[in-house]
Amino acid sequence: MAKRKVSRKYTKKGIMERQMQQDKKLPAQKPRQKMNWKQFIKSLPRKIAKFFRDVARELKKVTWPNRKTLLTYTLVVIVTIAIFGVILGVYDFIFLKIVELLAKI
Repeated sequence: MAKRKVSRKYTKKGIMERQMQQDKKLPAQKPRQKMNWKQFIKSLPRKIAKFFRDVARELKKVTWPNRKTLLTYTLVVIVTIAIFGVILGVYDFIFLKIVELLAKI
């Protein structure tokens, strides 16, 4: 029977090579500079104002539904909630009766 060729990454030599590569240290990174708090505090109001300008700009892009569609969607949501409420109430009642029957036994 012929030997199956094993991938190099599963041989002892391949495993050792991968471990050696992982053990090598990464090049030293530049030390982090200290944060300039004075500059940060000065720029904070400008950043906050920019955020609200961007929010207003995005809200102008939104297509708002007209009154008829809004009422239709609201009605659909209310009816759906009512239906699921009734279904859950029925299940709750059934499970309550089952538990009461089991408690009597």
